[in-house]
Amino acid sequence: MKSVLSVVKTNVNDLYLREFLLYMRSDKGARPKTLEGYENDLRRFLTHYSTRDVLELRQQDIREYKFSLVDAGLAPRTVNRHISVIRSFYEYFVDHDDYEIVKNPAKNIQGMKVPKTVPIILGEQQAKTLLDGIMLTGRYAIRDYAIFATFLFTGVRVSELIALKTYDVNFEEGYIHVRDGKGGKDRIIPMIPQLANALQLYLQTGIVYEEASKTDGKLGINRYKCGRKYFVTGPDDQTLFLTKYGQAYSEKGIDWLFKSYIKKLKIYKDGLSLHALRRSCLTFLHKQGVDLFILKEISGHARVQTLEHYLAIDTSKTLEAMRKHPLYNHQIDHGLVSMVRGS
Repeated sequence: MKSVLSVVKTNVNDLYLREFLLYMRSDKGARPKTLEGYENDLRRFLTHYSTRDVLELRQQDIREYKFSLVDAGLAPRTVNRHISVIRSFYEYFVDHDDYEIVKNPAKNIQGMKVPKTVPIILGEQQAKTLLDGIMLTGRYAIRDYAIFATFLFTGVRVSELIALKTYDVNFEEGYIHVRDGKGGKDRIIPMIPQLANALQLYLQTGIVYEEASKTDGKLGINRYKCGRKYFVTGPDDQTLFLTKYGQAYSEKGIDWLFKSYIKKLKIYKDGLSLHALRRSCLTFLHKQGVDLFILKEISGHARVQTLEHYLAIDTSKTLEAMRKHPLYNHQIDHGLVSMVRGS
């Protein structure tokens, strides 16, 4: 009898979960990754109370679950995320008259105190070392320089960078169009000349590097084609940054590329991730006195309306802000590149 009851409770809880996820997708416009995160957290919660109808749980039950997450060794931020998801889950059913639940049992569950940590970023000199090092040592230097210059000069998220298309780069008006960013929002990020030049080199020139090589005792020449046109191997969907196999980058692929460079250039440190490039860009600008409102517009942290509404903002101010970037005057030393690579 107990096993039958367990199956019944599990099934009804699963129905609750599916209804909530459908609501999040259709009414709230939650992104696939957001939905995946919600589902994973809630399935863990439902499994913990598999023999009970979760809409009958009380505040003490939610508190007990919170402590079970702590006992499992989850970090404070992760525990708080779980509780936040559960709170949203119950809020949905409280707001619907079809269910008898009238009070959110997770509403007054306090989150854990999160220790303050110093964000890990690249220093200004390390950022310069990364860009210079790519040009001096990178096998596909023009492409890789364009990738990491885009990170450092715009502060885009990894997911946004790999989704960029060639038509999102507007050289005539000097901006990058980030489409369907976090929260499904679009935004415009002005390009300073250094970034525009790097992207033009990648998109239009297609430089081929030639380097001496030695295989099985025989001297030869390796040719590295760095321009985008050399990476297109099939139907072209206009993805901006392509791998050598002609495919769009994955987040793991970009992360591997980043880690390989920072280790080779001796600027690696624990906790340094791709997201640190975004933080680095915003930190550089903030140190130069850029207004926080402007930073939110550049980074996409602020809640914006449609693209048209965004364009109503004086974009000359954002371009002026981008000119305060400490790497603004950084230029590629083509003579040094030729000398090092030629040797």
